[in-house]
Amino acid sequence: MKRLIALTRREFWENKGAFRTTPMVIGGVYVALLLMSLFTTAHFDNDLYTFREGIRFLAGQPRDFRAEHLYEVMIGSSVLFTVVLSVVVFFYLLGSLYDDRKDRSILFWKSLPASDLLTIGSKLAAGMVVAPVMFWIMFVATHIVMALICVIIVWSVGENPWTLFLGVVNPVKAWSVVLLSYLAASIWFLPFHGWLLLVSAFAPRIPLLFAVLPPIVFAILQIWIDFLRTFTLDSSLFGLIGEWISNSPAIMTAQVHDGTGEVALGVPVTDAFDHSVTVMNILARLFSLQMLGGLAVAAVFLAGALWLRRRATDS
Repeated sequence: MKRLIALTRREFWENKGAFRTTPMVIGGVYVALLLMSLFTTAHFDNDLYTFREGIRFLAGQPRDFRAEHLYEVMIGSSVLFTVVLSVVVFFYLLGSLYDDRKDRSILFWKSLPASDLLTIGSKLAAGMVVAPVMFWIMFVATHIVMALICVIIVWSVGENPWTLFLGVVNPVKAWSVVLLSYLAASIWFLPFHGWLLLVSAFAPRIPLLFAVLPPIVFAILQIWIDFLRTFTLDSSLFGLIGEWISNSPAIMTAQVHDGTGEVALGVPVTDAFDHSVTVMNILARLFSLQMLGGLAVAAVFLAGALWLRRRATDS
């Protein structure tokens, strides 16, 4: 376990730009947009009359109404973090085993007292745990900074920030749901993680091409050859991948009910799961037959990546 933690720590320090700096930049963008909106309002309205009236209007709304909408805003603000996190993890895993062969450092790492299984496990842990947790920490820090700015502004117009929003919404609940969705999504996307590691261990060059081209070719063949469709139990591989992504436990989009929108788990285009953002709906995906099949596929891909890693050289 100590070796796994040490290797995972090494992965973090070698990729701290992607794992730490990237979410910091996203948080900075959120804060900058907030400040820009406030400065723009002050420029066109020196007395902040419009802003003050807006605050008073919000304060006049029922407490439950403010609590519900502020909660949805807090959760909804995680979508940009989620999208960028998925891109970071995708390219990290895709290059994690390939880079060792590209820069000819694989023999050095193989000479260390760490097995290939631990090496792959550390890279998987970095992508599935370290990256999501770092993005979540920056997500929480962004909320705290933005809340402090809002407190100062609300105080400046003579209103009470505690009764307006601080004492209304429970930030710990929103933050906990987002963290749970991140970790659950890491497990849900294990088949994709396994495929990326397999490609990273195999590709002689341009791993992105090897990761994307075979599924595309196979999906196109499925459109032409009916027999191949039975291998995915769907119309095509495109349909299977799209359905898997749309049923993700990650908070990704919004869904509409009776003309009102709310944040949603995945993309609510299928009815295989309930897309409302609740703990039970997140866990329902992890304890499903779909997840069981996904784990089996992931195990095959990871076993292939391990087999290739053990036979890899610096050539």
